[in-house]
Amino acid sequence: MSTLQPIIHVLQHSSDEDVVEQFFEHEPLIWIDWREDEGDIIQYFNGQLPESDQIKCEIIDIDKPRGVDIVLSSNHRKHTIPFADDRTDRDSAIRAMQEMIAPRYQIRWFMESLGNDTLAYLLLSTEQWTELENQFSKEKLEFYFQPVTNESNMFSLDMDEVFTLIETRQKARTSE
Repeated sequence: MSTLQPIIHVLQHSSDEDVVEQFFEHEPLIWIDWREDEGDIIQYFNGQLPESDQIKCEIIDIDKPRGVDIVLSSNHRKHTIPFADDRTDRDSAIRAMQEMIAPRYQIRWFMESLGNDTLAYLLLSTEQWTELENQFSKEKLEFYFQPVTNESNMFSLDMDEVFTLIETRQKARTSE
């Protein structure tokens, strides 16, 4: 079975709640809890990358209220995650990881996990995402697998925003 086959199956049968629920067990999904350590998040994504493309993560103690800087590096570049002075956060770590692995790979948020305190992500090559987009349309693919961008808010959404997104998604699903 190809890597894409379970994704193709869920996109083909997206109106079947059982198929979507079964996809939650899809092994390549990367589950990140809202309490997750940012350094661990980088390692979860590294676990899906070939060793030659993995990102090094260095945690440096600093004299700011957040206590640490996290520096990501590869053979080609180095990037300090731009956290607020007073805290680290999962959104910034995920966005920084996406920036480091682009353009060869993309992290996408599996939107069916919206509303949980643990969110699911899928990391594939850009080529694989393009293949899926060509087969299902950009709109449908992004409805279920939202690309992580520099503007992505995932864990930082307040409850009103989460409920509004869930309601919007339910309305869109019924009009499919």
